[in-house]
Amino acid sequence: MTTAFRSAATACLAGSKPAGDLVDCVTEHFPDVEVYRENDDLIIKGGSRFLVVRRDGPDAFRVTDNVAVPSTNAVDAGGGNKRTLSELIDDIVTLDD
Repeated sequence: MTTAFRSAATACLAGSKPAGDLVDCVTEHFPDVEVYRENDDLIIKGGSRFLVVRRDGPDAFRVTDNVAVPSTNAVDAGGGNKRTLSELIDDIVTLDD
């Protein structure tokens, strides 16, 4: 499933589309996680953990640690962990475990 999701995510985020454009892609591949968009950001809930994702460049994203409360405050302030698309996909796959 990771290979199919990786291909789909790459297509969903082609160019410089915002992270929020990944909502339908994540929902399709991981139906057990709650996914929604807040403005251009992507918020994913897996179990009791949330990832907040914001695009930070052509192949760069800001991702919060697995937080208990979904808030864009960390990425608003430039915080969170910097991730490539490949690393972001790994984070999403891990969140679904």
